[in-house]
Amino acid sequence: MNKNIFILIILVFTFSSCDLIKKNTIQESYSSSPVNTKELIEKVNSENISPEWISLNAKIDINQEDINTQLSAQIRVKKDSLIWVSLKAPLGIEILRAIITPDSVYFMNRLNKTYLIKPISQLKEVIKADISYSQLQDILFASPQILNQKLQFSKSTSYNLKSKKENYNINNMFFRVEKMELTESEDKSLTINFNNYKTFTEIDNHFFPSQLLVKVLSNEVFDAKINYTKIMFNKKSNVSFNISKSYVKIN
Repeated sequence: MNKNIFILIILVFTFSSCDLIKKNTIQESYSSSPVNTKELIEKVNSENISPEWISLNAKIDINQEDINTQLSAQIRVKKDSLIWVSLKAPLGIEILRAIITPDSVYFMNRLNKTYLIKPISQLKEVIKADISYSQLQDILFASPQILNQKLQFSKSTSYNLKSKKENYNINNMFFRVEKMELTESEDKSLTINFNNYKTFTEIDNHFFPSQLLVKVLSNEVFDAKINYTKIMFNKKSNVSFNISKSYVKIN
């Protein structure tokens, strides 16, 4: 697995996860339904969460050019500090480990015993999108900021905000994004479905999706199914990243 695919997997998680919401807030939100783009964006953004820690374990099923790859992943985020990712093969052998900080990317390939250290701008170059650390963090917290006030507002079974470049389907009960589509061009887009919301009680009562379906259309084309097997909030986690002296640094 090359580092481009690894970065795309980070994107999978990057545009992944969801949010915290109190049960009594659901009724209040439903009784004051948004009637235009501005009100809906304010409602969605007001429900955003920002825990000190989030820990995710997952099983990933990736399909790329008729090749199926199964991996397990651990993701740990410390607010405003770091994003730590470990990917393992089916037999439990770690193949990749990475840390992303607000200014740097650290990457270890366990298979060929290499590593790299690059400025955060390297991440932008690989994914061909201007994504900052804070944006990655917000999306991993399942709290991406919707900033475009010119999105077209509509409502049927769910709310919808849409333009040529962005499309969001939003649950009409707890105002979380259930589907997002980001389109840069005809041959470059990202679509994510947030499925199977469950309630957690670690911080009051809140919802978080237990499954993500992701489709990436770019230089690398693939789709992925991500099933979370463990989700924890605000519990400090181990984020070790020790590079062996035998590893070779690459550019």
